[in-house]
Amino acid sequence: MAVYHPCPHSYTGEDSAEIHCHGNPVVVERLLNVIGSTHLARCAEKGEFTKRAFLNAKIDLLQAEAVGALISAGCAAGTEMAGSILDGGLSRDVLAISDALTHVLAEIEVSFINEDMDLNSTSVLVALSPLIEQIDELLKGQDTATNLYNGISTTIAGLPNAGKSSLFNAILGYPRAIVHAEGGTTRDIIRERVTISGIDFIFHDTAGIRETSSGPERIGVEKTIENLRASDIVLYVVDARKGLQPDENRWLDLGKKTIIIMNKIDLLDSDNMHGNTQDTVWISAKHHTGIDKLTSVMTEQFSSGLPRIFIPRHAYLLGKARDLLKQASESIESGLTVDCVSIDLKSAVHSLEELVGKEADDDILHTIFSQFCVGK
Repeated sequence: MAVYHPCPHSYTGEDSAEIHCHGNPVVVERLLNVIGSTHLARCAEKGEFTKRAFLNAKIDLLQAEAVGALISAGCAAGTEMAGSILDGGLSRDVLAISDALTHVLAEIEVSFINEDMDLNSTSVLVALSPLIEQIDELLKGQDTATNLYNGISTTIAGLPNAGKSSLFNAILGYPRAIVHAEGGTTRDIIRERVTISGIDFIFHDTAGIRETSSGPERIGVEKTIENLRASDIVLYVVDARKGLQPDENRWLDLGKKTIIIMNKIDLLDSDNMHGNTQDTVWISAKHHTGIDKLTSVMTEQFSSGLPRIFIPRHAYLLGKARDLLKQASESIESGLTVDCVSIDLKSAVHSLEELVGKEADDDILHTIFSQFCVGK
């Protein structure tokens, strides 16, 4: 079956057609050979369809990059973040800031020509202040953006037989890791992805941390240390009967954030238990007690909402524009006249226009679309 998509309503804005056939690779190859034999078509380059959509003004460059991000997203949060850019909301906000800044520049330039027009430094500062705040708002949460897009790297660590694998299984909801009364049963790292309240956590169940002389357990401990250093969140499991030992403190600061899990509370008297905090949660992995509280504490680390900026090019250009506006404001406050800072303001506009693709050169376009897969 062939479906015709006439311009300008097609994805690319050009006349195009989709051919639907059986998915057998042999059938597909024969069909492509027939099409190629006409010498009227060729294989698309990487990202060529989306690039044509951009060049034909069907979408801007922000939205074009969001298409690639949507395809590459490996978790629910990533698809939502990409979708929020694809719907054009970020583009509208960036263009609104650019238009407002262009208006400020126009007033400065008019004041050069019209000597009777009084444009003082205070009015420019008043105009720039909300624009800086708007860019800061767009960049909010940027420090966790990449992690949310890819999934939160979460390492379960602790001494042998603290209940790490039991916690791992309790969070997953099924017996993924071996649980045994004998310590040191986990030798290699087991990974699983779990979505909690719309946020993807990539869990790593690791070998118990202890000094070992040799053998596979030592290799497992070394891998555990590597994972701790690369973790966004560390769930450090402690046998609540023994408490956190002094020599364990050295492991607590290796990850970006550590939550201490006091496990095996089913073996404690209630008088020996303490309340839950953002840094410490009391659970019984064996009986699934406190798991909901733990996952709640984990998601609260990212409760400010999904960030809008997670693609490095976007963060760089928005940050550059904000820095230029701050620099212009500081220059005015230090006594420079508004005409002296117009160069910074023009550079800020250029960065914003480059962001949506108004000022993008061929090298930038090639870099962006070459990261797409063929067919997109």
